Amino acid sequence: MTRLARELLQPDAAVIIDTETTDLPGQIVEVAVIDAATGKKLLDTLVRPTEPISDGARWVHGITDEMVAAARPFEKVLPRLRQVTKERVICAYNVDFDRPVVLGDVRRAGKKPMHLEPEDAWFCLMEAYKDWVGSFRWLRLGGRHRALGDCESARKVLIRMSKGRGATFTPTAPAPGDPIPGPPAGSVLVAMALTTDNS
Repeated sequence: MTRLARELLQPDAAVIIDTETTDLPGQIVEVAVIDAATGKKLLDTLVRPTEPISDGARWVHGITDEMVAAARPFEKVLPRLRQVTKERVICAYNVDFDRPVVLGDVRRAGKKPMHLEPEDAWFCLMEAYKDWVGSFRWLRLGGRHRALGDCESARKVLIRMSKGRGATFTPTAPAPGDPIPGPPAGSVLVAMALTTDNS
């Protein structure tokens, strides 16, 4: 996994995408894409959906119907999204969420998904991170639930994996009100904590 992470961090190899939506699942209200190698922002925009934002989604990401009222619809954002992801591995922290959301909006817009559709064009950072840590459970990203911030947090995960298992683990501070879980049972993080306590 360390070798793969290093490959994804090579110039022009991959991008990292994140979306915020009207609901679970829902339509995109914000999408961001950054270059995996440099962290450079390639796309960061609000998107006007065709349905209202649910109370639950608004509570998570803080995006309101008023905030997206003047934003471009997805079909106007899609050309740029295609451009910045073309011939790159599309990394997302949770591919099982972001890929269907993107493809759903592509279909609603009556457009062709092109290179956004194949499953092997996408790479799930959460699944890779779970394997790297040795966890069997979902691992919280620790971002702020805005698309650009979550992209940046996901890139930190990729960089952490690229440094190998000897890398120091520095968790991202939780958002206000979030529970603060301990490391996954049976994971390398627990082993590290035990070693520290016994030293």
